[in-house]
Amino acid sequence: MAATRAILVLGDGPGSVIPGRPASDRPGPTRRWLRCLAQFACLWGAWACGDGGDRGLLGNGRAYPDDPPGGHDVRLVAADLPEGVTRLRLGVTPYTTRERAASDLAVVIAYMQERLGMPVDLVAASSYQELVGITQRREVELALLAPTSYVEAKSLDPDLQLVARTLTHGAPEYASYLVVRVDDPARAVADLRGRRVAWVDPLSASGFLYPRQALNEMGLNPEKFFGSQTFYGTHEDAVTAVIDGRADVAAVASGIFERIGRVGGGDVDRGSLRVLHKAGRIPYDALVVRADIRPSGARKIGWAFVGLSTRTPQGRRILRPTWSITGWIPAEDSVYDSARATLHQAATAPAAATATGARNGR
Repeated sequence: MAATRAILVLGDGPGSVIPGRPASDRPGPTRRWLRCLAQFACLWGAWACGDGGDRGLLGNGRAYPDDPPGGHDVRLVAADLPEGVTRLRLGVTPYTTRERAASDLAVVIAYMQERLGMPVDLVAASSYQELVGITQRREVELALLAPTSYVEAKSLDPDLQLVARTLTHGAPEYASYLVVRVDDPARAVADLRGRRVAWVDPLSASGFLYPRQALNEMGLNPEKFFGSQTFYGTHEDAVTAVIDGRADVAAVASGIFERIGRVGGGDVDRGSLRVLHKAGRIPYDALVVRADIRPSGARKIGWAFVGLSTRTPQGRRILRPTWSITGWIPAEDSVYDSARATLHQAATAPAAATATGARNGR
């Protein structure tokens, strides 16, 4: 039997006819060649990549998965959970005040209760380290951990189950910004020598660890470089310290800076601040489930979160009040290797850095 050959025919040759177009308007030789090249590239891509499995691929991330199961397939049952667990507690990082976190996530909590068929309580930790502690002690069933908090929690409890990671502004990664007032004379990091820096928390990736590592890589020892270093506890309080004149520069997550107009009840104009330096490509928060929840339960919890995104009208309504969360995608532990390396390289918080009492008791 003769072999069958696939023949690729590229259009606009002498015998090609473009309906409705006079022969005089047909593309010239150069345009015909470019079109042929484009068509060939398309066909080659389809052959090489199969059915287009990279659709929806995010930069430095992974494609949105197929829609997860819904309905009763996601509802938790007794066999999914440790004995005696009849409600879930979701621990969250203190990016903002406890009151605002409760308000921002109220609709998400209500959605999760309906999807999982079980009451869900929000537990807003007072510090990054506290959230790591209550996660390790299994005082919450699931938690949204900042990247370096996840790395520490995983080292303390290797059986902690990673089920998803957060997307914000549709991206799986963010950066750390060093911000100053718009009228500050500093034009480079070196101009900050002897100035006052506002950090967020010793375990904050963007609010301490990544920018501090960036300074070290520039040959600038933070302990000697800054005149004073203060931990303010939340990104909002660190930024507000610069606006109020209590600090000269603050480290802040890029996503939080993008919504800076909401700081202080919406009275702060982001135009009063200027980004002086950007550091790091940091994976967003890890959604973890405690180790003694059965794999079937962890899978259902992951499905519930991955099924919520701003790709749907319902998702946009539910996620609108949050800190720009646009959904969740499945995650692998290796995603947090850069955070693991940063935490490993970082020294403990410098003695010069102190916790501030200027958080109104929060």
